[in-house]
Amino acid sequence: MSTPTSSTGKRPNTTTTVAAVGLMLFSMFFGAGNLIFPPMLGVESGDNFSPAMIGFLLTGVLMPVLTVIAIAISGTGVRDLASRAGALFGIIFAIVAYLSIGALYAVPRAAAIGYELGIESTFNLTGGWWRLAGTFAFFLVCYLLTLWPGKVVDTLGKALTPVLLILLAVLAIVGLQKLNDPSIPATEEYSSNPLVSGISQGYFTMDSIGALAFALIVVSAFSQKGETDHKRIVKLSGIAAFTAGFFLMLVYLGLGLVGARMPDKESYSDGAALLSSAAHLTMGNTGEIVFSLIVLLACITTVVGLTAATSTFFHELVPQISYRWWATILTLVGLAIANLGLEKILSVSGPVIGLIYPPAIILITLSYVHLLFRQYKLVFSYRIGVAVAFVFSFVDFLASLNVPVESVQNALSWIPLMDAGMGWLLPTAVFTIIGLAIDLSRKVPNDEDEEVDLEALDPFTANVDEEAPVSQS
Repeated sequence: MSTPTSSTGKRPNTTTTVAAVGLMLFSMFFGAGNLIFPPMLGVESGDNFSPAMIGFLLTGVLMPVLTVIAIAISGTGVRDLASRAGALFGIIFAIVAYLSIGALYAVPRAAAIGYELGIESTFNLTGGWWRLAGTFAFFLVCYLLTLWPGKVVDTLGKALTPVLLILLAVLAIVGLQKLNDPSIPATEEYSSNPLVSGISQGYFTMDSIGALAFALIVVSAFSQKGETDHKRIVKLSGIAAFTAGFFLMLVYLGLGLVGARMPDKESYSDGAALLSSAAHLTMGNTGEIVFSLIVLLACITTVVGLTAATSTFFHELVPQISYRWWATILTLVGLAIANLGLEKILSVSGPVIGLIYPPAIILITLSYVHLLFRQYKLVFSYRIGVAVAFVFSFVDFLASLNVPVESVQNALSWIPLMDAGMGWLLPTAVFTIIGLAIDLSRKVPNDEDEEVDLEALDPFTANVDEEAPVSQS
């Protein structure tokens, strides 16, 4: 009998590990897109800032946190969670999800934003060759940081993320001290139901998709540090996820308030220009450097996390190709796509994210519902819920590709939240409940090995410094 130890032979300091994993997870969530949304919410919500921000935090912070915990509870990964809706769907969904949040969309998008906002606008380096050189240097740094997956936690959680948080704190605190312009009336979008509008904005950060991938790194990090008990890993993952969520909440609040206090705020059309101006207005040329460093660090940490997670997934799927070869392939693909330009990336790859997002949310939600009825198989719940969500997202996907589906959209226009891009929500909920009723009436025993009970969902019950469970040596 012996306590689990890390690869170094020493029992790790669990508190330090949890803090590092939590900070790592924050940095992977906090990409450049997350930098842009909150200040514009602060501008557009006006006097309705509080309910709008609460809505934003529900879907932009709480949902990704719960996604990480859901994957930790499953004990496996995205493929196995999605396979509850069918084996073929599971593998197709996992591949599409990892490619879209990896080399085909999120990674080149982050690189393009990092170059355009962090390098091009600051140093006025324009032109195709400068873009190629800048993105090459960006990907080279990210690639080198990704080569050793066991060191990702230390690289991000103990080195880069603290610097990123300090810079964000400087931007927010100085901005709040020096900017005090009164809020303006809420725009039409936020005037009638600001809570729902905030929920919609948080939803479109689409961080829950990223959380599907990042959760694998979180769980692996604790396993590599010597943790072996599934329930304990779930609890530690929960603490790390809520740690990341706490810092996301603070940063979003700070950036949102900076946007709300900016003078001439209504003249800005995007959050990047607004924050860049706020940094220059409050700190001069130093502020521009601070803003550029924030953008670059936010993009680097996100790309490192996504590349590591995607390379790990494809190595497990095709073990004949090593992790490092997958990292090399995905980095080169990301570099090529990043040089197409940000607008082309968004127009081509963005619809794919929209296609898989509703089914992903249903899978995550049902993974929690399944805990309440873990003695039964929930076959129809998963398959019906995912199918209905996919039908709605597929219609939107076709529309985004300019396929003529106006007649279908008009026929569905009466459904609540259709105009907000979330028309799938209510019909999917209704049909999922019907599927759940069928499953509960059938009472087919669940033959899966369920180790986690509802207590595992409460990370605050875990004493992170308690002695790790013993295992057979």
